[in-house]
Amino acid sequence: MKPPPAIFLSPHFDDVALSCGGLVWDLTRKGHMVKVWTIIGGFPPDEEYSDFARQNHLSWGISGREAILTRREEDHTACEILGAQSRYFDWPDVIYRRDPHTGKAMVNNDGELLSKPPEQSLVEAIAARLKAEIPENALLVCPMGLGNHLDHQAVIQAAERSARVDFYYADYPYILRTFDAPVFSSGEWEQIPHFLGQDALHAWQNAVLCYASQLSGLWRNVEDIRPSLHNYMAGGGGRLWQRKTPD
Repeated sequence: MKPPPAIFLSPHFDDVALSCGGLVWDLTRKGHMVKVWTIIGGFPPDEEYSDFARQNHLSWGISGREAILTRREEDHTACEILGAQSRYFDWPDVIYRRDPHTGKAMVNNDGELLSKPPEQSLVEAIAARLKAEIPENALLVCPMGLGNHLDHQAVIQAAERSARVDFYYADYPYILRTFDAPVFSSGEWEQIPHFLGQDALHAWQNAVLCYASQLSGLWRNVEDIRPSLHNYMAGGGGRLWQRKTPD
């Protein structure tokens, strides 16, 4: 019997590949249809960028619409390496959004990015879309929200509100700094053992290297990427978590 399709929700273009790319590759090689839905993947609504958005553009070396086109191309290439189907939704990154009540930029620095709650109107819109479009037979895989990034929280809240979440993955590289997420603290979830070999690791590494515009913000040196992912996978990282079955 053919296994059900698995939909991995990715808040941004690189989150699934970074967090569990080796597992995605392994699943697709074993006959699973894996779809990566990037939820916050839309174009800026205008060119009135906030100072914080401009700072991000400087670090990426690209700006605005060009940045989104570049990041979509990077992600599409990465998903092809992993054997997954990519899809992009139209909600723009929080650096391009404005508070629906004040009209001011939603976030102005990294502190606000990792502390402010998401707009409930956004959560409701994403939830409605997911509820309408997730097939009944599909398995839903959601990030844990480690690091508390506003966009990650929006996706998690929408997923949990719209449908059952079958599995969670730990947000990498945030997991290197914090374990603050209900999946860890509730005691109701457990990691699924899953052997990943060297081929899975190589595919994971190659997929992550596709995100050229983002790598300098994640690693000091590109040469660190391969050993970092090797160590993470060897330590049990990049696997999924499922709800514990009753004893």
